[in-house]
Amino acid sequence: MIRYFGGFGKRGWGSGSMDNDIKSLKKLVVKSGLPPNVSVEKRPIRRWGINAALLIIGVLMILYGYQNLYTYEYYKAWREEFTILPKDAQPWYWHFEKEGILEINATVRGGDGDIIIYIVDENGRRVKDFGKLVSPIRIRFLAPSPGNYTVYFDNTFSTLVPKKIYATASLYVKELQFWALEWILVGVVLIIICFLNVVLGNTKVLVLRIGEDTYEFEPWWGSLKIRVNGMEVKERVVKKATFRIGPNDEHILDIKRKFSITWTWKWEFMLDGKKIGEVP
Repeated sequence: MIRYFGGFGKRGWGSGSMDNDIKSLKKLVVKSGLPPNVSVEKRPIRRWGINAALLIIGVLMILYGYQNLYTYEYYKAWREEFTILPKDAQPWYWHFEKEGILEINATVRGGDGDIIIYIVDENGRRVKDFGKLVSPIRIRFLAPSPGNYTVYFDNTFSTLVPKKIYATASLYVKELQFWALEWILVGVVLIIICFLNVVLGNTKVLVLRIGEDTYEFEPWWGSLKIRVNGMEVKERVVKKATFRIGPNDEHILDIKRKFSITWTWKWEFMLDGKKIGEVP
């Protein structure tokens, strides 16, 4: 329903004191009562050096975290002594619940102190052949997958001489390193922040225009960088400052740094005692 103010009558359309009660739509949207020649806006900026640094650091953190995501931690050690007859081989059985590393240090007594060592999996396939080794012996075997493995000490090449073996084995199991996972996650976050900064901007600059003069205020690592008509002011605002601005220095601008509820610094701007905005 449309309602009309006033009507046709002896005094005409909308005449009388009722005209004074009608509000102006234009006045309802005037910004904070600013003078006609004053305008305020916020403009996003992109700091390409910072974005490049975030991208590089993020990629390096992901690569470093990925390389150290799994490490082999010491689990247990065993010691064995046995004699291998000529034309015979001695098995040593192992079970890996997950990928692991088996290190064996052995001393061989008898003959030339040599022995053949190889490893087979649970299907009888020879997965590692170390060949003929001479005492002292040190071998390292990385299990390609969980399962049962057998280490054979083979003396079948000897026809007369038995071999006495003194062996110590150490098992290292594969463990997830949560700190490395955190590095990867932080690296991903940095890359996401980098792309968001490219799209949305790193921060916002408050642009104040008075007549033909343009003043730009950019937050910069806890201080405030100021440009007047494109020329940067050498001094920077650290906490607060007051300036005369305008074509004839007819306005007073107060700038104050304050701590926001988001645990970041914000800059508040007051023109002639009226708040006109804040950044970032």
